[in-house]
Amino acid sequence: MAIQFTIAERGQLPGEENERRNLYPRLKSHRTVDVVDFQKRAPWPSAMSAANLQFALGELQRIMLHELKEGNAVTLPGIGTFRLNLKGSVAVRDGQYHGEDVHVDSLQFQPDRELAEQVQKLPVEQQPYGLLLRADEADVEERLTELFRQHDSITHKNVFQAFGAALSPHRVTSLLQRLTAEGRLLREGERAQTVYRPAPGHFGRED
Repeated sequence: MAIQFTIAERGQLPGEENERRNLYPRLKSHRTVDVVDFQKRAPWPSAMSAANLQFALGELQRIMLHELKEGNAVTLPGIGTFRLNLKGSVAVRDGQYHGEDVHVDSLQFQPDRELAEQVQKLPVEQQPYGLLLRADEADVEERLTELFRQHDSITHKNVFQAFGAALSPHRVTSLLQRLTAEGRLLREGERAQTVYRPAPGHFGRED
């Protein structure tokens, strides 16, 4: 089975053409697998029991913490290298450097080269998972104009239904935000009470 992905976007720029340039693939959400739990139900025989695996992982954690406390990086052969990342500021007083709130910010991981190469070879489906999540400007104009012929104001749900699920709820939110920022829609209310009205000169409204 190949890896599946959805479509996301980097920020919001006005205009459909610019928005397409910001689209990028994002890994379809999957559950996190506990390796010890997996070992209990592994589909293939293993020389290590779940109990032994849990013990080995505990020992690895103990060794890693011991070395990391010394400021050392720790390599797990075939897996990768872990090293500390510090954060804080430095002040100069009396000709000497002094740390201010210097602390461990995160644990960085650099995968083993062979592991990284194998991961890069994993197959990925070229068709996005789920909906295409796009609508061109003419389609938006037509559907919203029709909506405002039927309603004085519309909701997020109205727009989602008008597109017949051709847009995801997230894309409907992005569309409404863009049209509001462009001054083509007027937003009223907050949260679940939010409604949208056409700005003068847009979506069939003349005044």
